[in-house]
Amino acid sequence: MTCGAAIWAAGWVAGQDLAQAQEAWPRFRGPGGSGVGASSFPTVFGPGSNLVWSVPAPPGHSSPCILGNRIWITGFETNQLLTLCLDRDTGRELWRRSISPGKIERGAQLGNPATATACTDGQRVVAYFGAYGLVSYGLDGRVEWTLPLPIPVTQHGAGTSPVLAGGRVLLNCDQDVGSYLLAVDVASGQVAWKVERREFRRGFATPLPFPSVDPTQVVVPGTLRLVSYNLADGTERWSVRGLPNEMVASAVLGDGRIYVAGWTSGSGVPRMPDFGGLLQRGDTNGDGRLSREEAPSGPAKQHFPYLDSNKDGQISREEYETVARAFDESKNVAMAVDPGGLGDVTGTHVVWRASRGLPYVPTPLFYEGRLYLVKNGGLVSCFDARTGAVCYQEERLETVGDYYASPIAGGGKICVASQPGTLVVYRAGPTLEVLARNVLGEPVLATPAIVNGRIYVRTASRLMAFGEH
Repeated sequence: MTCGAAIWAAGWVAGQDLAQAQEAWPRFRGPGGSGVGASSFPTVFGPGSNLVWSVPAPPGHSSPCILGNRIWITGFETNQLLTLCLDRDTGRELWRRSISPGKIERGAQLGNPATATACTDGQRVVAYFGAYGLVSYGLDGRVEWTLPLPIPVTQHGAGTSPVLAGGRVLLNCDQDVGSYLLAVDVASGQVAWKVERREFRRGFATPLPFPSVDPTQVVVPGTLRLVSYNLADGTERWSVRGLPNEMVASAVLGDGRIYVAGWTSGSGVPRMPDFGGLLQRGDTNGDGRLSREEAPSGPAKQHFPYLDSNKDGQISREEYETVARAFDESKNVAMAVDPGGLGDVTGTHVVWRASRGLPYVPTPLFYEGRLYLVKNGGLVSCFDARTGAVCYQEERLETVGDYYASPIAGGGKICVASQPGTLVVYRAGPTLEVLARNVLGEPVLATPAIVNGRIYVRTASRLMAFGEH
């Protein structure tokens, strides 16, 4: 991916018991809600404190996928898309496999072609690369199947991760043109179904199977709507309106409810100028379209990469007016939704909404009956998950910078990593109490994982395990 988007996405396996799901999904958004750690983790840690092991890792933003005594990460090095399997106790590399991409997807400055977190069902591990597609490996590293897919059409690259549910790999491919949701048989690699999402533009959310045990639906936030599809065939079941025009964070489950939050700078933009007027001002060659050079100063030039859906270097009237409508309807929001019903359930199933403290990249954290949000600049908020009552809002962690990793929790504590590389640990509860600020000295964009008293953190160049000795 390429903007911070895919950096936070993690794979998981639905239909397992809590302990299994927690190990399989490092961001802990499985049964019981997001953020429920398998155990506690050390409060204070760093290169000189509570370090169990530290090993080099190839460049990449995928989070650790952990099951049993194995860890899987992906990377990109020497023009190769890599999948690595490591021993969880020692960090020793067990195997490494590579794929040669035909073409590397373009992206933003912080991006990397290895951003999607792998997922596993205990028999195989499935990785996704925007520049290639899906690949399934046996636990011994043997290739089981591959499914090449088109490179996503977006200036930010791929931002989603695959998930496993009902014997299928689910992959959300929202992009500037040609968005779709894909279900693939995990054993054979054959496409079970594919649903076009034409109204959805660029997005980076990972699908959420629902319910967590024996799921029958898959919930995906995207442009302006949260949608639930039937897992069996991909038909749309219900939807909720009122999201931003671009969704980065994924939805989470907690105590039977679905929580989603999103923010984008495009939300709340006043009606964009009439396209006809822009043509009169800038269409020097009279072809009815605008090139980057022709686009007048203002929204047309500012949002040119977003407006140019098919990336042909021109903005057509259809492209422009589609985005203008999305900007008009876009709403920055956090909301709680009671899943159920059929069709548009906006008026009946939205329990509460909030409009402050919203994350751009980090996925919300549901933990012990509360919803936690992390906003760029190190601003955190906490809500009563049942009622939406504010416990605290936009309070400072006193650790500035952007935040790409999602918050995680265990043992009554929350941990969130800033992009510059400080991991803040604070107490879970209705008031903010920072317990430690752990400086690792390298950027952190991947979401850490907590398993059996240890926290596993991927930095720009290393994968590290911390635990109390």
